[in-house]
Parts: sequence; C-alpha cells; structure tokens
Amino acid sequence: MFYNPFLRIKEDTIRKLMAMGKPHVVIQRFQWPGQPLQKTFLLSAYEQEYEAHLHERELRSNEGKAQNLLDLTQYQNIIKLLKPAEGIGVFFAGTIDAKHEARLQKAYAKAVSAYIHHIRMKKEDHYDVRIFVEYGRLKAEISSGDQSHTALFYDMIK
Repeated sequence: MFYNPFLRIKEDTIRKLMAMGKPHVVIQRFQWPGQPLQKTFLLSAYEQEYEAHLHERELRSNEGKAQNLLDLTQYQNIIKLLKPAEGIGVFFAGTIDAKHEARLQKAYAKAVSAYIHHIRMKKEDHYDVRIFVEYGRLKAEISSGDQSHTALFYDMIK
C-alpha cells in the first residue's frame, strides 16, 4: 500500500472551502503510486481569482483548469466528479506539514535515497530533503552543502 498524504475531497469539503472564502479552485490531473491514471485529480483552492489563473497558467495543456465555485454550473461540475459512481478520486492540495513530511520521508526513504544516488549528488556531511506543494505539484528539494536539486516527488518514488 502506498502512503498518500492528500485529503480525499467530499462535497462538504467544497462547502468548507467556500465558507473559508476560497471559491476559486484549480482542478488538475494527479499522478500518485496506487492511484489510477486519468481518474485522479488534485484540487487547489484560492481566495482570489487571479491566484487560480496564475496557477492555471503553470499547467501543461489539458492538465487542468480553474473553476469558480460561485458559478453554479462550475460548482455542479466539480460536485459531479466527487460522486462515487464516477470512479474518480479528487484530493486536496494542502500544504504539507511537518508530520506529513516526516511520514512521506519515512515511507519513501529507500526510493528517495535511490533517486539521490541516480542523480549522483555528492554528499557534504548529510542530505536535507524538503517537501512542498507548488502549483498543485508535490516537489522535493534535496540539498547538501551548497548543492541543491528540486524535482517532482512522484518522479523520485515511482
């Protein structure tokens, strides 16, 4: 079983995001071990429309799009994706906190170590791995001394 640090979104999650003043969302394709391709998505929420459009501009063609939950049609489209009959999984792209980051590092320590070996990064004392979400993509920054390398976390663990 693969450890997935993201929260599965349900209709009440959407209502909570709106109540928090975050009606502008970006929904994008999400790739993670153990999740079916083309049926898994990540949702990022924003207060301001321009923030969602900034995120949307960082996506590849057909990777995702911005939606305004205050628009009834767009809201219903998102809710439709959440129905179990659709067979689609939607997760929330929340900030990874220290607890989740530690779990990720522990769950995938061997894979990250193999990735570091693969990129042939030289070790100066020790490696630091920082995990973060940027434009709906889980990334990891590996550093050792003055060296630094950033990559998609999925590419490190697949």
